[in-house]
Amino acid sequence: MTLPAASAERIAFKHQNAADLRGLVNVLTAFRAACLAEPVTPGLPAQLVPDGYRIVTRSVHMWGREDGSFPDTAILSKTGDEDSDIAGGYPIIDLMLPTAKLPDGACSISWKRRWSQDYPDGASRLSLDMAASLPADVSYYLNATLLSKPNDFFVIADSYGDLTTWRTECRATRRCRFDVIPRIDQQGIDVTIVFRGEQEK
Repeated sequence: MTLPAASAERIAFKHQNAADLRGLVNVLTAFRAACLAEPVTPGLPAQLVPDGYRIVTRSVHMWGREDGSFPDTAILSKTGDEDSDIAGGYPIIDLMLPTAKLPDGACSISWKRRWSQDYPDGASRLSLDMAASLPADVSYYLNATLLSKPNDFFVIADSYGDLTTWRTECRATRRCRFDVIPRIDQQGIDVTIVFRGEQEK
């Protein structure tokens, strides 16, 4: 039995938003609350919006004005502006509300943060640490199983990025797939997690 949307809990970023495991855990737990716990419904964004965040449409977030081009969207944004959210290194939760063409809606979260915002001299070490531990962190914090083929070996490099597909329990009685799309380099971390839909158990 799927839980009603009324039971959705407000997203709470429990850790400091820093370019390290604390920030990543915030993103993973926000993805679980926004994309895995409940189906997307018109009322869900208002129930999820974190303290200090606001809800805007995609057109407002991208262009700073409402032009009606993305009416069935809800972006949970710290600043209300895409460029400002990215510059500040804040997680962005992107919800597409159900429509006739997209009856289940869509859900993703993205987070881009520069190392220098938190660690002026730690770029080389942080990029390696975060890239090497990312699959284990996703598995642990989302209780997820990797579906895509893992890398045969890990090579130290200046930049890391490897789309992976995962499965986890979701929406009380279902299993869901999601993709993790990271880019980790000497500048910082850029991660997008995209909900890909329910599967039969």
